Amino acid sequence: VAASLVLAATSMSAVHAPWRAAADVRTALSDAETELVLGSPGLAADKLGEARAALGVVLASRTSDRRSAEAAADAAAAAIARGDGRAFAAAASTVWTVILRAAADQAIAATGRGDVAGARAWLLVREFRPPTRFSRAAADATLALDSLAAGRKAAGAAAAIVRADLLDTYDGRLRSSVAGVREARLAGFDVRAADTASASLGYWSILRSSYVANRGAASARRVDSALVALADRSRQGRPVGAELRVIDRLLEGFRAAPLSEGELLRRAGQLDRFLRLVPIEYGRGVSDGKVTKDFEIQEAITFRDGAASAFRDLESVLIARDARATRRLGAILIALGDTLSGASRGTQVASPESVEANTTAALELIDVLYPSVWKDAAKTADFDVISATLDRLEAAVAAGDWAGAEQARLEAYGVFELGPEQRLRGLAPSLFRGVEGYFWYGEGGFDGLVQLVKRKAPAVEISQTRTALDQALAESEERIGSGPGSRASIVTNSAIIVFREGLEAVLILAALMASMVGAQRRYRRPLMGGVLLALVASVVTWIIAQTVLGSLAGWGEKLEAVVSLVAIAVLLLILNWFYHRVYWQENLQDLHRKKKRLLAGASLGIFSAQALGLIALGFSSVYREGFETVLFLQALTLEAGALTVLQGVLIGFAGVVGVFFLVIALERRLPHKKMLVATGVLITWVLVILVGQTVQTMQKVGWVSVSPVEGLELPYWSGVWFGLYPTWQGLAAQTAAALFVVGSYLGAEALRNRRRARLLAEPAPALGLEPHAGSVAASPGEITDRELVRSS
Repeated sequence: VAASLVLAATSMSAVHAPWRAAADVRTALSDAETELVLGSPGLAADKLGEARAALGVVLASRTSDRRSAEAAADAAAAAIARGDGRAFAAAASTVWTVILRAAADQAIAATGRGDVAGARAWLLVREFRPPTRFSRAAADATLALDSLAAGRKAAGAAAAIVRADLLDTYDGRLRSSVAGVREARLAGFDVRAADTASASLGYWSILRSSYVANRGAASARRVDSALVALADRSRQGRPVGAELRVIDRLLEGFRAAPLSEGELLRRAGQLDRFLRLVPIEYGRGVSDGKVTKDFEIQEAITFRDGAASAFRDLESVLIARDARATRRLGAILIALGDTLSGASRGTQVASPESVEANTTAALELIDVLYPSVWKDAAKTADFDVISATLDRLEAAVAAGDWAGAEQARLEAYGVFELGPEQRLRGLAPSLFRGVEGYFWYGEGGFDGLVQLVKRKAPAVEISQTRTALDQALAESEERIGSGPGSRASIVTNSAIIVFREGLEAVLILAALMASMVGAQRRYRRPLMGGVLLALVASVVTWIIAQTVLGSLAGWGEKLEAVVSLVAIAVLLLILNWFYHRVYWQENLQDLHRKKKRLLAGASLGIFSAQALGLIALGFSSVYREGFETVLFLQALTLEAGALTVLQGVLIGFAGVVGVFFLVIALERRLPHKKMLVATGVLITWVLVILVGQTVQTMQKVGWVSVSPVEGLELPYWSGVWFGLYPTWQGLAAQTAAALFVVGSYLGAEALRNRRRARLLAEPAPALGLEPHAGSVAASPGEITDRELVRSS
């Protein structure tokens, strides 16, 4: 008998659990509204009766709330009798929000008593912030109850967290409902406007005590009046513009549950990042005053809504900094929303330029309003944008739009490459490599997205890779946190480039200055003057390059690919010269001949031909290397920023200066030719690396197709230091570059051997005799080769 009684009590408890009774109320009200719309008032009344019965269960212990809900139910019954859909929707929203208010109070009170089971039961009767592609469901209250049950948190602390979570939820609901009234009236949906207006009043009842604590009872009463007027006029189908303006002004800067510093930083990043994406998406969807791609317009609306949601969370902080600028920013966001809605409905399609202008004005206000610690916060929103873009990829796959899917994949990776990737390179290289694998070549047994989209794989396979990618991105976001990432590899690469090119210039200068000893040491001064001018010119070239490239930064990886292609062309030219002995042997012979002609002139004066010639000689010898260095560094600058690259430049330049003084001290005792040959080998290595990295960059921007090498997985460092990536295109290009260098060297050797054979076959000219008329005098290079051949 005792067991039966316990089971019966348990069964009744399950049947009459708050969440179940609340769900019954909501379902019955929804069914009643449906029957009313279908013209069946009798069935609507029956469903309302079911709602009343469940209402008595869920609010059994809340006498005041039960009376309020029953009064609203009476209003709903009268509306059914009149066939008034607006009035019924308003009454139904009132019933539901009374239940939400009671559930919030019960959950907070139960938590404060340490009643975890009771708190959990009432916490199930709740709503969440309006969902977007960028917001996560709030779990703070649930986690707080878990901690309370495990004894890790005191009841009072847990109750405070539950209260803050619920207040934050209904604060967001209040504002979205007010905005919903505005949108519903614009669209002509009067019933929806009445519904959301009454919901606004109900959400306000949950927040009112917090508002009183912040603004005072008098201000709260003004909000009461404005929201009641909004609900009444919406129920009557009358204009509500004035009421909406009053409510916006009264709620301005109010936040029921202040955000933590970390949450504020995240919202700041979202506002900045999402706002920047609005004109980009809108511009893709509009052409010649017409909407050409509805999907892009919806993307613009999504990003605008995300920015507006972030702004609402930040408004209370921004108002305190500059109320006028904050109001202006809010007005621009509202205007953008209206503009995008008009384009979506096709009633009025604004030009992309006007949307861009409004966005620029908003970003300028953000720059003024944000404290310095928020300035770089946009990076924290990159993961939200990546997730949203990957959602678009899966939607495109479901619709069979494979071109759109590939475009979304490239956009998602572009955001990752320009933001999180650079920080992960220093903090967590393995994570960076894993994320890149999921986007491109495959990772952890999953094919890469580029492969899946290319072969039009089933949606389930793409979803599996997406899930694994989401996990890797979540780990990456957690690892990055809010701290700056290490840029050691960028600094090292920059230093190597400067040292490599500087070593080349030092060796050329050493060869030129080797004979300037004794009385001729004075000739070094104008030569060094040319060197200093070349260094200044290289710095100016850097500044110009930064100015030009900075203005084109919006091109992103496309610009990096172009710069890298130019750098490859320069390297190929250098190596071709090198292995044909024009670059190091004949070039030095030409420089020596110029030097001898200059030294054969009159005494050295400040403005003499000899001085100017030596200055030009030093300038041309160094500036070429300086120009190449600037060119090579631009790709790194686009990747990591000028400040990081300049750190490596200073380190590399210090090494060059050290080598220069060492070479000058040793004078003729250095094996210059062997050092130049070693430099040539180093340049060959750089060429192969640059080719691999450039091919990968071109694949990222879609200029080169991607064909991963099945089964080949390379470590992260192979891409950083050797430019090796597991794609057939990259490996083939690197092989071709290496073969070109080897072929150039073998071709040069073949020509040299042929030249030797020809010289050996010719009779040696008699010493002291003039050549016969019509004969061709041997060039200095030929005489040198002939003497070299005979001596060997």
